Amino acid sequence: MKIVITNQAQLHIKNAIEWKAKNIDKEQAKEHIKSIVTDWKNQILVAPESGKVCQHLVSDVIRESIKGDYRLTYEIENKRGELKIYLLIFCHTKMDYQTLLRNSNLPHY
Repeated sequence: MKIVITNQAQLHIKNAIEWKAKNIDKEQAKEHIKSIVTDWKNQILVAPESGKVCQHLVSDVIRESIKGDYRLTYEIENKRGELKIYLLIFCHTKMDYQTLLRNSNLPHY
């Protein structure tokens, strides 16, 4: 199995670090966000379909997980038994999720 953090998700993660760094030291913010992504990766490696199907999309291969105060939206691709997981969106749960989905260029929205 391969986990890919898309360019879009990398930008979201960077923005989350910057936002968190308004309240705590930037290195602490970076470590906090990194630990959330690492926890999510470990969960996905054990159970790729552990997230729930995203209720705002018409695809059952797009799933979302909540880790702490953050939502991670990902796509499962299964080609010939080879799983690839793409992290598409990383955002705080209080963000306007539907707008993020619309702006994410997901083909299923």
